[in-house]
Amino acid sequence: MKKIVILVTLFITCFLTWTLVRSDNHDAEQQKIDNSQIIIAEYKWKGELNQISLAELEAAIAELPVYRQQNYSTKEGKAEYLEDYIDEKLKLLQATDLGFDQLEDFLNKIEDYTYQLMVEKLTEIEVDAKVQISEDDLLGYYDEHKSDYIEEARVRATCITLDDEDLANATLDKIKEGKDIIEMAKELSDDNKIANGPGKNLEDPGNTNFFSKTASPNWSEFIEAVFEQEIGEMTDSVFETDVDDATYYLIFRKEEHNPDRQKEFEEVKSDVERKVLREKKRERIFEWIKEMSTAANLKTYPENIPTPPETEESEEDDE
Repeated sequence: MKKIVILVTLFITCFLTWTLVRSDNHDAEQQKIDNSQIIIAEYKWKGELNQISLAELEAAIAELPVYRQQNYSTKEGKAEYLEDYIDEKLKLLQATDLGFDQLEDFLNKIEDYTYQLMVEKLTEIEVDAKVQISEDDLLGYYDEHKSDYIEEARVRATCITLDDEDLANATLDKIKEGKDIIEMAKELSDDNKIANGPGKNLEDPGNTNFFSKTASPNWSEFIEAVFEQEIGEMTDSVFETDVDDATYYLIFRKEEHNPDRQKEFEEVKSDVERKVLREKKRERIFEWIKEMSTAANLKTYPENIPTPPETEESEEDDE
């Protein structure tokens, strides 16, 4: 008796589950049918009535890039895209009526594009699908090209850049008397007296942030001077330098110095992978071309190419 009850229970459970799934599928199918039957535009062309359904519009939107699809996810967005969709449809119909689809240039472009797609597809099969890279490949490339992955030495300074020599000398005197250079930079920044240049930092006046020797050719004299300083060392006199047609007066103190550093493999792995993959694909392309040339028993006769006649200009140059 218990077995019968269990079997009946199982049967009822399975039947209900099947019914629910069937109902869900039916609802989804109904929704699809409904969308295809919802007409959102119609027009006549050559006396023939044409209709655009909601399903057709949604299918067109689905073919757009993802970032554009998001613009047409709402009712208003779909209505906006509908106008563009109809415009393109009518333009295409008119162009076809005028026979543009039969123009030789047009047909040649279609043929060229078809060939391009065919070659791209073949390349995917013969190159992309056959190129494999391993962790050993990546590590090997990294070891051979370590010099490409060295982070340049960088320094940071506190710098006051001024375009007034008298103000610069007065500022340096205050600092020598005990005024902290960072506080001095903040006061001058608040008074809007800091000139455009190193240390022009509204959020942190005077702070140059880290920079390398190749940071700015215009300020190369300043950069070289900072690199030569010891950490904590400050200029004894106002540092004068010319940039373009202007003269600037600088007071600076070296704060930090980070020497050259070899970047670890994990830091540059993505770049290594990209370069190894590019090399492997290039090798595979040459190998593939060689295979095709051999299979086709290719022979070339470049010596049969005639030498073009000399132009009048070249003859005049010889004279």
